[in-house]
Amino acid sequence: MGSSSSKVASKAAAGAARRQYPSTSSIANSANQTANAPSRTNAPPLSSKPTAPTQVHPNPATAPPVDQKTEHVELDGRDPQFGSALRKIGPVRPPPGTRTDDSFPRSSEPMQPGQNIFPSTQNNPAVILTQARQRINSQWETELESGGRRGFVGRTLLSSKDIKEALRLRDEMGKSSQEVEKQMRLQPGVLDQLVAKGMVANA
Repeated sequence: MGSSSSKVASKAAAGAARRQYPSTSSIANSANQTANAPSRTNAPPLSSKPTAPTQVHPNPATAPPVDQKTEHVELDGRDPQFGSALRKIGPVRPPPGTRTDDSFPRSSEPMQPGQNIFPSTQNNPAVILTQARQRINSQWETELESGGRRGFVGRTLLSSKDIKEALRLRDEMGKSSQEVEKQMRLQPGVLDQLVAKGMVANA
């Protein structure tokens, strides 16, 4: 009776003796066969209706999935001729005529290690928009709080409701821009700067 390791080694040697490994990659062989194959003039015409591919559904009961390596996988890993054949084949070479530049275009300006692809805070549109909204909201609140204080020259920001009311007083009621600005506590010249008289009308 021999040890288990000697049995595995004998099986590996027997399996290696029966196997024949290719000397080149299968891609190169298929490319050469395609290039050397004679053109068939009497080939039957292709069918206009493609046939549906056959789907293979393995039976889990026949070959259930396993988490551990099987004996065949272990034998391939210990087979020195199999490893030697893989090293002899080398890396896969693309068939002649294949341009890797077309399949995988390269950027004219490759990214350097550590390069930041995001815009800076000063040039980020999202940051600029957020800062502008915060600034306008702060100015709006300041004008509302200062509306009843002495020395306040008037508001410069108007809501859609304020704009509609100002246009109604000026264009429909016939009041001057100065009267409307004084009544609504607006800064002098804001109404005419916003929209000239007669340009728009309330619907």
